[in-house]
Amino acid sequence: MRYEDFISTKKTQKKQSGFKMPDSWINSNCFDYQSEIIQRAVYEGRYALFMDTGLGKSLTQLNFNDAVLRHTNKPVLMVAPLAVVYQLEKESLKFGYQLNRIFKNSDVKKEINITNFDNLRNIDLKRFVCIDIDESSILKSYTGTFKKMIIDESKNIQYKLAATATPSPNDYLELGNHSEFLDVMDSYEMIMRYFLNDAMNAGEYRLKGHAEKEFWSWIASWAECITSPSDLGYDGSSHILPKLNEVYHEIEHDDVKYNQDGLLFSFGEQNATTLAKNKKETLQKRADKVASLMDDKQHLIWVDTNEESEYLRRLIPDSVEVKGSDKDEYKAEMLNGFADGNIKTLITKSSIAGMGMNFQNAHNMTFFGLNYSYEKYYQAVRRMYRFGQKNEVNVNIIVADNETNILKTIHRKKEQHDIMKNEMQKAITGAKKAQSLTINKTLNVTLPKF
Repeated sequence: MRYEDFISTKKTQKKQSGFKMPDSWINSNCFDYQSEIIQRAVYEGRYALFMDTGLGKSLTQLNFNDAVLRHTNKPVLMVAPLAVVYQLEKESLKFGYQLNRIFKNSDVKKEINITNFDNLRNIDLKRFVCIDIDESSILKSYTGTFKKMIIDESKNIQYKLAATATPSPNDYLELGNHSEFLDVMDSYEMIMRYFLNDAMNAGEYRLKGHAEKEFWSWIASWAECITSPSDLGYDGSSHILPKLNEVYHEIEHDDVKYNQDGLLFSFGEQNATTLAKNKKETLQKRADKVASLMDDKQHLIWVDTNEESEYLRRLIPDSVEVKGSDKDEYKAEMLNGFADGNIKTLITKSSIAGMGMNFQNAHNMTFFGLNYSYEKYYQAVRRMYRFGQKNEVNVNIIVADNETNILKTIHRKKEQHDIMKNEMQKAITGAKKAQSLTINKTLNVTLPKF
């Protein structure tokens, strides 16, 4: 055996488990790039959709599930955060699909069934031929036991879909979780095969230099990573976003409190404890600034604590507060009420509404403050700043004058994220080139050249 042939036998191979769907099953509302993605996902059978916000991920998922339902005549299941379930039910009707909301096993029908994450323990996943996890990045917020339950219970399901906006490029464990859910490769095996411990950053990993090309080729075999239709060779001019205006409003911090603690100056925040203390001490000043920004337009205010949201709710007329202790049905009703334009001012946390919701109906938001998580900031902004937004999006950020460390950290993480995201996209697109001829011949379709 030639050495090249021996090496090729060691490359990771993903088993194709889908089918070629008829062109007539493509929803008439689909754009050309969505049609390509749906055909590829259905053919592969188990697939991840890393589609940036506003690229029609929901329609792509619905069409995938409908194709599997037609092909097998067996129940399929969509799983999403509760507020997103309500949103998907509404969107599905717009595209000609009907979702069956389920709470227990007796509710299951030979249709596209849907339930929320927290209700998943009441459902026997073995009843379904397909499971589609929407906002799949949210799984990392759940306990290891819950994630393991989903992976174990869905082990023998033939068709699987995991959908989220483009994952953080440097969060390799997130990619591993997706791979494991899709039965492509165990997360631990992925780390051992492609990565080394990063000696400069404890607990993190870096790609082995010689394995980088093979790694992204492997990702491309089971995932779509797209930030614009142009990534697949289509016209992306209609998906150019309007301007994003990020405006920083600096609040003067009172050094007297620090002097009382025996300090001469108030230092830049270094950890979560001092940050929380700083935000509490500037609560009134921040709130007054937020109130001054209100006008007759819809406005979304992001907070970190219940104390902040309660204070703002009392200060701002006709505002609605959504907090973690609220009943799930109330959260869903209020979030979707804002999405429908029926609520003027919504006050909530990114942990509640920072993923999955579509708020293109509004274009003004304010962060009551910042923390060190760029991912939460990015996802929160993307609720409005997404394809389909017609207006410039105004993002107000309230910061104290001693919080420069946070701004520097956020800007640094943004730069790193943008660079790595571009590299990830180029690598996967390059790998797709090598696969496209084979897939095109198998599907008997003509797809655009990269």
